[in-house]
Amino acid sequence: MTDPVESRRYIDTVAALVAACDTWASAQFLAIDTEFIRTDTFYPIAGLLQVGAGGELYLIDPLSITDWSAFTALLRRRDLPKVIHSCSEDLEVFQVLFQCIPQPLLDTQIGAGLAGMGAGLSYQRLVMECLGIHVEKGETRSDWLRRPLSESQCVYAALDVLYLQRIYPILCQRLEEKGALSWWREDCDLVTAQAEKPFNPDEYYLRIKSLWKLSSRQQYALQMLCAWRETEARARNIPRGRVLKDAACFEIARLAPIESSQLGRIKEVSPGTIRRYGELILALVADARAADDSVFPPPAVKPLTPGQTQLYKQMKAVAEDIADELGVAPEILAKKRDLEELIRTGTFPDTLTMWRKSLIEKKLLAILENRK
Repeated sequence: MTDPVESRRYIDTVAALVAACDTWASAQFLAIDTEFIRTDTFYPIAGLLQVGAGGELYLIDPLSITDWSAFTALLRRRDLPKVIHSCSEDLEVFQVLFQCIPQPLLDTQIGAGLAGMGAGLSYQRLVMECLGIHVEKGETRSDWLRRPLSESQCVYAALDVLYLQRIYPILCQRLEEKGALSWWREDCDLVTAQAEKPFNPDEYYLRIKSLWKLSSRQQYALQMLCAWRETEARARNIPRGRVLKDAACFEIARLAPIESSQLGRIKEVSPGTIRRYGELILALVADARAADDSVFPPPAVKPLTPGQTQLYKQMKAVAEDIADELGVAPEILAKKRDLEELIRTGTFPDTLTMWRKSLIEKKLLAILENRK
């Protein structure tokens, strides 16, 4: 029998890609992976795309392809599942390269969690769990923009989609047996829906740790700083931290410096940053200092009170019992942030998929009612 890795096909012309897409159009599913570089850029630079279909393996050179229309048509086909592991970074590559998100997408990390293998399972552990094969990590950090790619790089990349093709039916069977196949689809549909939403620079500040420690005016200053930094990083295609680190944004918003000497005393703000951006940063802080409070963002969410913490522990215990009955990790059934939002607002967040809600809603709402 021919070794599928040895017989892999390397695609570096539009004609070859179109021919491959014609073949993939009749496949039951596509296993997809990407290799990319993102060391010095804001956006990932695709170095290689891997596709597995019908037992065959394909390596696509994105540095040589100028027309992706045949491939993107397949990515959008709703009757052709695309199987990817831990898809978040891959989806960014798709957004940059194709301006689209694969539909429907099935993330094997999510599927493994629902199948009872654990939350956030790495690709290496998934392969070992399902196939009993140890995956070497030697090429993970190699230069995927170098040409020609080495034999070891090509083998490493091809194996990814070889194993994904073998893992997919195993996961489907396990999830089908526990009645959770529809859960997998629902969770992955939510992931793709969120990935398709355009990012709002004004919302980045919400990711900053300890945001709640700032006053409303300081939070507004932080919002302005982070929005400016986001726009600047994207425009220059450099990592956010090359413009200004999160910690520096937080401290600038907290201290509200008036002049460059004060700005220079803030840790993580380098002389180079002050030379390039100092006047602009000080102007943003001054605008926040003078702004009317009607423009302030809603107050940041504070940590739970002692009473709310006790309520959270009750809810978590209930969720753990249900998760144990289902054979899934508790954090897969009910994430901490979902329980906290329920406690604060009395309603489930929109990100809580229907299958979860149907399993935990009545019991958790009963706890809230008893508390009242």
